[in-house]
Order: sequence, then C-alpha cells, then structure tokens
Amino acid sequence: MAATDITLNRKPPLSSSNKKMILFLLLVGCFLYISWLQLGKWFDRPHLLPPSPGLHDTATLTEAKVNEILQALKKHVPAVNQTQVELTSSGAHSLVTLMNPKENYCVGEMVSVRVEMNDFRGKPKTYGGDFILARIHSPELKAGAAGVPEDFNNGTYRVNFTLFWPGSVKVSVLLMHSSEVVSSLWQTREFGTDKFIFTGTFHNSTLQETSRCDIHLSTNETVCEFKDERNQESFSCFKPKTLPCETLHYTRSRNSKAACLPDAENQLLKRSKVGVTIQNEFQDITVVTCKDRVPQAVGKCELGMSSPTPSGFFHSGRWSSSYCRMRSFQNVSDMNQCLQGKQVYLLGDSTIRQWVEYFGSTLKNLKCSHSSEQHASRTASDKKRNITMSWKSHGFPWVSVNSFFITKGMYIFQELDRLSGGENTVVAISVGQHLRPFPLKFYVTRLMNIKQAVTRLLQRSPLTRVFVKSENTRELKSEMVRVSDWHGYLQNLALKEVFRGVKVGFIDAWDMTVAANSFSIHPPNNIVKNQVTLFLSYLCDDS
Repeated sequence: MAATDITLNRKPPLSSSNKKMILFLLLVGCFLYISWLQLGKWFDRPHLLPPSPGLHDTATLTEAKVNEILQALKKHVPAVNQTQVELTSSGAHSLVTLMNPKENYCVGEMVSVRVEMNDFRGKPKTYGGDFILARIHSPELKAGAAGVPEDFNNGTYRVNFTLFWPGSVKVSVLLMHSSEVVSSLWQTREFGTDKFIFTGTFHNSTLQETSRCDIHLSTNETVCEFKDERNQESFSCFKPKTLPCETLHYTRSRNSKAACLPDAENQLLKRSKVGVTIQNEFQDITVVTCKDRVPQAVGKCELGMSSPTPSGFFHSGRWSSSYCRMRSFQNVSDMNQCLQGKQVYLLGDSTIRQWVEYFGSTLKNLKCSHSSEQHASRTASDKKRNITMSWKSHGFPWVSVNSFFITKGMYIFQELDRLSGGENTVVAISVGQHLRPFPLKFYVTRLMNIKQAVTRLLQRSPLTRVFVKSENTRELKSEMVRVSDWHGYLQNLALKEVFRGVKVGFIDAWDMTVAANSFSIHPPNNIVKNQVTLFLSYLCDDS
C-alpha cells in the first residue's frame, strides 16, 4: 500500500512583540483577579468592627467579665475573723433611730433610719458587713415595701424607704447575719468542698450501678465527664465498673458533714440568732397625701427596663411596680386573651415551676400533664386558644434526695439554642436556689452562658420575649451554711449585673418577698400571682 502523506496545518511562529503582549495581559489578569479577591474580603468584613470572635475568644471574654463581677461582689464581703461570740453583732443589743423626724410625711417622700450596731456586750461595732433586711409595712392595709440599706463600714447603717401609701406605717429592720457570720459563710462557700454527696445511677435493661458524681472530681481514677463543649460546663461521675458512661439515668444528693462550721459560729447560725428584729427608738410614722406632691406617672412595662430598688410595693395584697404601669389581670378572660397563641417556656428551678402550677389552677381550659416523677418536665395547653406552656429544670446540679433525671435536665443555654423564637415565643428563666452552696464563680459563669444564649436567641429572632426572675428569700430555719439568703442576696446582685443592658423583662421576686416578709423557698400563692401579673403586664399593655 502506498504511503499517504499527512500535511499538518501549522500556524506561523509568534513574533517577539506578540509574546510580550500576551505575557503582559496574563500579568494584568492575575493582578486584577487577586485584587478582586481582596476586595471581596473587605466587603465581607463589617466596617470598623473586629471579626466575630471564635469560641476561644468568647471564652476569654466570658472569663474576664466573670472575674470583673466577682471583684465587685467581693466588696460586700467583710474581712473579719472574730470567733468570740460576745464580740459579734447582736440584733437584740442594737438600735434603729429615725433621721430628721417630723409629725407627718407625704406619700412619695423618702424617709431614712439609722442603724447603730452593737455587740453582745452592748458596745458599738467599729466595722460593717452585717447582712440586714428592712421593710416598711401597714398590716391592716396589707401593704409593704423593701428598704435599701447603706453600709458606712463603721458599725452604722442608713436604710432608705420610699413612702408609697398613706396611713400609719411601721419600720422593721432585721439582722439576718452578723458580719462575722457573713465572713464565715463566704469562706465556707468559696473554699469548703463536698457540701453534698451526689450519687449517679447508671442502668440498662439488665444491670444497675451507682457511683459518686460532682461538678469536679479530683482523682486519678477513670471518670465519665458530661461536658458542653461550647460553654465549657461539665460535671463528672466515677465510671461504673461495667456500664458505659452514656447509661447515666439520674442523680440524687444528700448533705455531707464537710460543710460544718466551728461550734462558736454554729451558735450564731441557730434560728434564734437569724433574722433578729432590731429595736426601734421611735413609734410608727404617719404618712398623708400631700396636694403639692403628686406621684410621677409611669409608662408601660417594656423589655430592657432597669429594675430599681425598691421595684414596687404591696397594697391590699396587690403588687404595684414603682417603674412601670401594671394591669390587674383579675379576670381569667384577660389572662387568656394575653396568652392566646403563645408558646411559653419556663426554664429553671421549682420557684418558676410554680408559675405553670398557678396558670394551671387559674385557667380552667389550660390542661396540665401529670407525672409521678417530682422533678419531671411539666406541660400545659389550651387547644382552643392555641396556648402551650412548659416547665423544664435547669440541669445539674440539682440538689434533692429525689431522682433528678439527666435525660430531662439539659442546661438552660442548650434549651435556648434549640428555640427558633418568634413574636409568639415567650421565655422566663429562674436559676439560683440550687447553686447557692457552690462557689460564686460557678454561679456567675452559669449566668454568663445563659445570657449569651439569650443574646443569640434575640439576634436570630428579635421579637422573642425573654424574662428573668430573681431568687426569693427562703426559710429562716434552712441550713444557713449551704443556702443562707445572704448567698441569694449576692447572686441577685450578680444576676442584675450580668443582664444589665440586655432586652429582657426583670421580675424581682426578692423585692416582693422582702416586702411581704415571706421566708419560704416556695412563696405563697398571692406572691406567685403578683409575679405572674407583672409578667403579663410586660406581655400585654392595655394602652
């Protein structure tokens, strides 16, 4: 076969000038492409703002804020070390005097009293730090309001009261703890360990095992750590002999003997030495309505408002806010109308569980679920009005001899991150009573994590409404080393500071229970009713 010649159509070679032109165009193209990438990065960055912090940066900022708050709170802790009982503050030997007394006072006026603290020998104290609760009240009017103590750090105090109603008004000042006891409570809280023994129960279908649990276990043994990576909160249990960590079902707690104080300090924590009334050197004061002193009108209750002290007062058993206008919500129909179409999430301890119990007993069409487990989640619904309400506990640690089921006790910040939010989503949070025995840093860190979750929720859904309820006072016969109201007082100061500037509604349960002289971990129904009324006043203003 004859070979076939194949002719290739080759282009003539490029000239030197053409090569230079192509090279130049390639360089220009590369320059423009790189410039375009950099420009895109610039427009993607918020102007004049640093890039969003990562998890490490957030943790660093949280730690700094926690330490800042702790330093501020430590100013309320007296640095005393007095073990001789006769040299400590005595309510029975101290005196309250009326400053600038006069025959009549006007409604809206402020009145001040001076507290002169003496020891058990009747001699004046020379330093402060005593824990005082004070209020004015008119029993026949079912009226009361909290006072605001001011410590001069020299054994004397001034307590200011706002006169909210006319009539005969009594002044009551209680010495809850001497400064010496306060100092001991602080030392025990911050440096005392093992106040409770937590026991975790692990089980599967055929086997059950128990082990010791706590916020932190100092040991070389193998432990199961249950940790939230985002917020760096955790608790641990010793690993059971055979069962895996994920089979932890519930925890229980019991008091340990490690939290005991020396005998002299224990004497000062007996019921007879707690909440002692300090004698007044004056009679009841008379308050009248003055024409030239008209109380200032207040606007509607709005999220983000700061809550002053006192935040309000009781009169005829009803709470009136000092800073915003409240509705009465005396009619069930008004409550139903306000809640219609809303999903209400109550997160925290049993003092906010009281809200769902109150709603369930008041709104007859709100049907509540029941469980044999004491701390199980609660739900209630009114299908006709599309109202749903739920309560869920705040997660470990939960101090109780009853079973606290881990599967049902997620952290509040985890629950908040699961919510999509919306204009009909309402959240109310209360945490503190179960955290009183633990170091204050642990509590403040927990609050900061909750606040950051609230901020994330409001960023993705600005119309969501969030409320924070403070702790209330509790029984004077409580074990003071673990759960004294002084711990609650410090935690409430921290709560206000953490949520300062955040668009939440604040329900000051502490102020209400001091005004009502209620010392019960679960306040009576009338106080719960007034908490709920303030909550609803934020949600539904009638103006």
